[in-house]
Amino acid sequence: MTPELTQEQEKFMHGKIDEAVCGSMAWLLKAMAEHFGEMAYQIFVKERGKEILKHMSNRAVELRDNSIEAFIVDQWEKLPDQGYDYTIEKTDTGYLMNVTNCPLHNLAKKQGITEQMFYMCCEGDQYAPEGFNPEIGFKRTKTLMQGDDCCNHFYFYKENE
Repeated sequence: MTPELTQEQEKFMHGKIDEAVCGSMAWLLKAMAEHFGEMAYQIFVKERGKEILKHMSNRAVELRDNSIEAFIVDQWEKLPDQGYDYTIEKTDTGYLMNVTNCPLHNLAKKQGITEQMFYMCCEGDQYAPEGFNPEIGFKRTKTLMQGDDCCNHFYFYKENE
């Protein structure tokens, strides 16, 4: 019989598994880029984007609400429990999120794989709002993975652009 893990033990184990999987995937992506060039990154992002679009479309159906507000609650409210630090600002045209601490960035920096993790994680961010609702737009000009002081995510309705 297997003993039950405490929540803390389970969280720790998930973290170790995520670290191992992300690290392995990033090293594989790095090797592919060294062999095939930058196109390896672009192909990865495109294929990952298809998965994200489908997942987020399904998520909006499950929630029965595809508003920006529902997207933010669904995608952002759980992040502080996972070690993310961010601020949110509602503007006249949308919502601005500034992420100042990202566990994925911390992991990537520790392992020396920030470039690969940018393509594995950050570049997929553009697909999530579109999959959730094709009328939601997304802009970002800074990422921690690329050495900036924060990741700025701006969500807006395209009709208001």
